[in-house]
Amino acid sequence: MARNPLRTSRALLVVLCALAMVLAPTAAHAAPRVLIRSLAFNLCGVMCSKGSMAPAAYTLKQITRRSIDVASLQEVCYSQYRYIKDRLPRGYSAVFTATKTLETCNNHDKKHGKRYGIALIVRGSMIGSRHVKVLPSGRHAVGMYARVKGVELFATSVHNATSVALGNEEDLASLYDWLRTQSGPVISAGDYNAFLDQPGVARFKTYFTDADHADNEITFNPYGGRKIDYIFTSPHFTGATGDTLYTPASDHRIYVGSAWL
Repeated sequence: MARNPLRTSRALLVVLCALAMVLAPTAAHAAPRVLIRSLAFNLCGVMCSKGSMAPAAYTLKQITRRSIDVASLQEVCYSQYRYIKDRLPRGYSAVFTATKTLETCNNHDKKHGKRYGIALIVRGSMIGSRHVKVLPSGRHAVGMYARVKGVELFATSVHNATSVALGNEEDLASLYDWLRTQSGPVISAGDYNAFLDQPGVARFKTYFTDADHADNEITFNPYGGRKIDYIFTSPHFTGATGDTLYTPASDHRIYVGSAWL
């Protein structure tokens, strides 16, 4: 009996459509999500340790053992930063910006030995050059665009003024506006020196999510324990979580977080 060509063509079309549905990449296959692990830590590198390498060694251990992707460091001597940077495994990018010069930081390096400031370390490749934001109080934020685990993001390390009287709210407002102008996913971490009840923090939370979204972690030990450090992520991230680790190396606790991108 002769086959019906039309029926055969239709059957073949059905089979091909079914195969196309099976083989077509879904959104998950096309863009798998990755877990970005972060760390914020004010090393108190002069006041607490007088420029010793002890807090640097401890920080390096936390970064490598916890497979941290974005590490934001504050109050770090250049010599401490260099200690960490020189011992990181291959594949990390790091930037430093000095905020002042301190005799306690002197390691007899004629170019950088007395410099003191903030640093940002990313497990990935930096795109372009570093970005430095001078805040209204004269404090700084340093950032970079980077490719981490196959995705591009903008990361920053922050150290705002220490009180509202010294310009903390102005720093928060300037920092918020700066971060909102960056393209793509943003993660901004560090010593914001800001309490939870401040208007500037409330404004940040209208757009960004802190890793400790329950606001029950202590990041600064004095005065009975306060939260003044944050790990903020833009809405591109989901599932943010955070925790703190006490260390006698600093008056701050190490603040670790993670979120899916």
